[in-house]
Amino acid sequence: MKQHTTLFLLSLLLPYLALAGIPEGYYTNANGKKKAELKAAMYSIISPHTELGYGNLWKAYENVDYLPATNSSGQHQVMDYYSDNVYYFTGNGTAVSGMNKEHVAPQSWWTGGTGIAVGNDLFQVIPSDSKANSAKGNLPLGEVTGAVSYPSSGVSNTRMRTGRDASGKFVFEPCDEYKGDFARIFFYVATCYPDVDWQNRTDVNVSFRREDYPTLKEDILPMLLRWSKNDPVCEWEITRNERAYGEQGNRNPFVDFPNLAEYIWGDSVEFAFSVDGTSSGGGGGGDEIPDFATLVDCSLKSGLDPFFVRTYEGCEGEVWTSKSQFGAVANAYNLANKEADEYLMVNLDLTHAETATLNFQHATGYNKDVPVKDTYFQVLVSEDYEGVPEDATWRLLDVTFPPLKPSGGFTNFVSSGDISLNSYSGKEVTLAFRYISNSSACYAWEVTDVKVTAYTVPDALPLIAEEDTTEPITYDLMGRRVPWNTKGIVIRNGHKILQK
Repeated sequence: MKQHTTLFLLSLLLPYLALAGIPEGYYTNANGKKKAELKAAMYSIISPHTELGYGNLWKAYENVDYLPATNSSGQHQVMDYYSDNVYYFTGNGTAVSGMNKEHVAPQSWWTGGTGIAVGNDLFQVIPSDSKANSAKGNLPLGEVTGAVSYPSSGVSNTRMRTGRDASGKFVFEPCDEYKGDFARIFFYVATCYPDVDWQNRTDVNVSFRREDYPTLKEDILPMLLRWSKNDPVCEWEITRNERAYGEQGNRNPFVDFPNLAEYIWGDSVEFAFSVDGTSSGGGGGGDEIPDFATLVDCSLKSGLDPFFVRTYEGCEGEVWTSKSQFGAVANAYNLANKEADEYLMVNLDLTHAETATLNFQHATGYNKDVPVKDTYFQVLVSEDYEGVPEDATWRLLDVTFPPLKPSGGFTNFVSSGDISLNSYSGKEVTLAFRYISNSSACYAWEVTDVKVTAYTVPDALPLIAEEDTTEPITYDLMGRRVPWNTKGIVIRNGHKILQK
């Protein structure tokens, strides 16, 4: 969760963003574990806890979900992830008028309701504005790209919305500053409650399955991992984790270790987890911590760097531009004869890479009758580009493109899919997005969130995306805040990098 200035006083600031109050030895049994074994170890650690009972939650909330602000009676404001409406605790452990006890993972998704542990767990049952709670209902988490159903006209003070996602299904979307919080709650629920009788419903896509691993369904995991990276753990989550531990006797390990989810479901599943961050731990085969680098990670919404533009004749281009809403945009509609053949390019040093992956989001426009993939829009790699595109040898990459939109206009953004660059390991190459148009075929292409990552051999490759020199927030592999120039593998902006 990004810091929300109305929520915090200096007294809430902690020296580190994780590990603040973890009892010594609490997570020892997770050392050296990987993937499913690591999840099982975390289950054995956090599953035994005090069940408070659904009827006692408002009393517990007064010790857990209070903010520094008070009303004239000295009653503390209630923290609400769903709404900006201001509510205050009663001071006697009773329900707050206008609020509900909201299950982040909806209680209709399992058998047993509020009478079993998952139904009254402080980590996943939190105070909520009642109208927002009603709008959320039993919807899964998602990203609204279509029609919005909540908030409706005249509704204000909301931190969420509901509506249709890119596939046309109804979803609940938290505001950006809380998306990481919700992702880490889902990670907790999947880890603490894999054996709950999760329902297989036809009316709503339940995000969990009754199984030890992965428990979370594969269709939601990429989004949750992305949310967790883009919205890192902050002071409020740590504070709430400590308070809930005092009431319930267990912790959310995904708050204590911000990168833990990557070791269970994400980019580090082949590497053993270490509680102290000094090694991969014992019992996991003695694997060393991977050298992992993010070579390119840019939205292209505030400029094209580190990309550059060239036309087919090798000159500076004029079609590819940066737009704050859409990223890099190519559209030759305003050119004479609408003729363009232009490359958006970046050089990649993969000389020390063992594996490398490209991923990006993109949308297309005005191509309702003609497929554009590989004909008018191409994603290419060259091993011999030296400044003139037509003199280079290019290889076409297989990319997932948005489906044609019969009504015309622009498609929704879709993922390109993870595109392997492994065949270029050990080489210096140039990646290019090639846009082609003419008087009879002039379409539009929008590209954003371009990422190239690599696992590397020793003396790993340098970052192409320049690091922020204004002392960016940096963590070690334990999730502890460290000086920005700490050497070795660190976490910054949700990504592991090798800093020399």
